[in-house]
Amino acid sequence: MSEILYADIKAYLSRISAAGALLPSAILIYGDELLYKTALHMVLNAIVPPEKQTVSYESVDGAPENVYGAIEKLSTYSFFSEEKVVGFLDTRIFHGKKNADDLFQKIKTAFDEKDIKSAARGFFSLLSVMNLTIEDIRDKNYTALKLDADVGQDAAWIDSLVDYCMENPVGASSGEDSAKILQRAIEKGFVPDARLILTTDMVDKRKGLYKIIAEKGLVIDCSAPATDSWADKKAKAAILGEQLKSVLTPLGKTMAKDAFQQLVEITGFDLRTFAGNLQKLAQYAGERKSITAEDVQAVIPRTRQDPIYEMTGAVLDRKPESALFYLRALLSRGFFPLQIVSAITKQIRKLLILKDLMETPAFRFWKAGCSYDQFNRQFNQTVLPALQAQDGALIERLDIWKRRDASSDETSALPGKQKKKPSQPSTELLVSKQSNAFAVYKLLQNADHFSRQELIQAVSHLYHANVSLISSRTNPSLVLENMILAICGMPEDASKR
Repeated sequence: MSEILYADIKAYLSRISAAGALLPSAILIYGDELLYKTALHMVLNAIVPPEKQTVSYESVDGAPENVYGAIEKLSTYSFFSEEKVVGFLDTRIFHGKKNADDLFQKIKTAFDEKDIKSAARGFFSLLSVMNLTIEDIRDKNYTALKLDADVGQDAAWIDSLVDYCMENPVGASSGEDSAKILQRAIEKGFVPDARLILTTDMVDKRKGLYKIIAEKGLVIDCSAPATDSWADKKAKAAILGEQLKSVLTPLGKTMAKDAFQQLVEITGFDLRTFAGNLQKLAQYAGERKSITAEDVQAVIPRTRQDPIYEMTGAVLDRKPESALFYLRALLSRGFFPLQIVSAITKQIRKLLILKDLMETPAFRFWKAGCSYDQFNRQFNQTVLPALQAQDGALIERLDIWKRRDASSDETSALPGKQKKKPSQPSTELLVSKQSNAFAVYKLLQNADHFSRQELIQAVSHLYHANVSLISSRTNPSLVLENMILAICGMPEDASKR
């Protein structure tokens, strides 16, 4: 049996190279996604030089139905090179009932991170290992899934995911037969110099496919260290340090030790989030070479994501599939439809205000794709004063309108009725309250997703949705879905914005 850990890959490959030996014909890499992708890159480079990979390496989506095509490629001689490598990537055919709890947690994580397709794919895998189909839970009864009691009490997000899976029944086939077919192919062997590399997030080691690869090939365990032991803490620190270098070194940046520790404390051992946060911090630092603890505090705050924010963010990014997914999640949690319309309306109004500002002299420097560093250099000198002046004019205009309305109420008031005191003008649309340059930068990027005419049309769509929700018997979900699809419709040519 040949099984090594992620930390041992470099030493193992060095020994193989020094001995002039070849890697096995079947290699399984499993565990944390970023780690197994890094391991795949290392192993592939050890088999085929990077400059030859365009003709010697072919990747295949690891869906069960693609097993047949992968086997065919491994059973056919190559016309272009001696080496042939097929990557059967991100497969779920190793999943088993033993992995059900871990799989469920990964599904929830993907859902929370707005990766709907991954969540759905994982959910179909969970159904498969539990010997269920989507039809078995159509009535939203999840007893057969054997979920924990505390999970069952908060099943609204599962309801939304099931609705999505019913509308998008991709990946619903079981991987059991495919695993057995692949197992027989490995036992039989491939053509000379052909190698199969499989990657997956988790494995059931009781499966025959796993056992045959462990016996005849190589298994690389890229699982994240799971305990709080000294050895695992040391391993986690090493992996995070390696990830930091892989992200920041190509960008010519470093991170202060206290900033690194603070980021680790906020992120935990979540490599995908950790890498994403490093990218944000590198952009925020601009031309500065070192990322500081102050940068971490400014860019990576400890805040819980508001589900309304998730949905409005998807709308402003013009991602209708994500927006509809989070809309259904909100409705299943009891959000009032008019709340949703109001939340999107506030954001669209802000973008309209920014569109006006982007045409002023203070924003002549701004173009689509403007870097944060360029924006930050202009912020205190030109951008912030322009924002404050615009907000001041808006407050003054709102104040005039409020006083005019109050005066009208006074003239029409009945004798003896107390006069209404004018209310303070609303400040929810003031952009200068966002004194953080990065926050304003993100708002401007959102404004670039729309033309002025598209934003005006969006206001019209919101108005009609509001009226329909108040005065008609149309299904609120249908009204909101049509509204979001209209706002997120195909964007105009960027040159017209």
